[in-house]
Amino acid sequence: MTGRREQGFTLIEIMVTVMIIATMSAMSLLALNQASDRRYETEADKLLIWLQQISERASLEGAAYGIVPESDPGRAGDVTPSAITRLRVVVYYRMRWVAVSAPEPFLLEDGATVHWLLEDTETEELMPQGDQMTNRYGDEIERLLPEMAFLPDGYIEPKAEIVLSFDSFERTYVYLWDDEASAMALERRTR
Repeated sequence: MTGRREQGFTLIEIMVTVMIIATMSAMSLLALNQASDRRYETEADKLLIWLQQISERASLEGAAYGIVPESDPGRAGDVTPSAITRLRVVVYYRMRWVAVSAPEPFLLEDGATVHWLLEDTETEELMPQGDQMTNRYGDEIERLLPEMAFLPDGYIEPKAEIVLSFDSFERTYVYLWDDEASAMALERRTR
């Protein structure tokens, strides 16, 4: 009689294969979660750099620079934290706040919200603006009122915390002004 060999896989071979596939799946899932977390960390660091850039510009140029939250043009007037899509830089020039092109506006990614926690809740205007708000052609100019201003002497007004959060991430990022260093500091907090 000739020896016939059975064809197929043993139970141990199948179990080893399943374990290898499960391990590789778990590792790839972990890598994807870490990549997602790094995306939020990177966004928070980019906002910190942008804020520091504005602060340095105010000190170097001897002018007050402010931050104005803006929403999409289709949602004009809606500046609730969930509607804000970008932060624009303005400078105080000739008794009014004027939008500037540099540094460029900070664009918030989808699901990101920014809001200010003000120490002083009075709604006093940051710096006085002139009554005449028209351009040289007589067209009325919209008044820009910043939430916060970086002053040339190394301070901010009003004292506030900027909070950046994401819909699908449990950590929030809080930007605080450090008077001693005259710079923004970033704190990472878990909700």
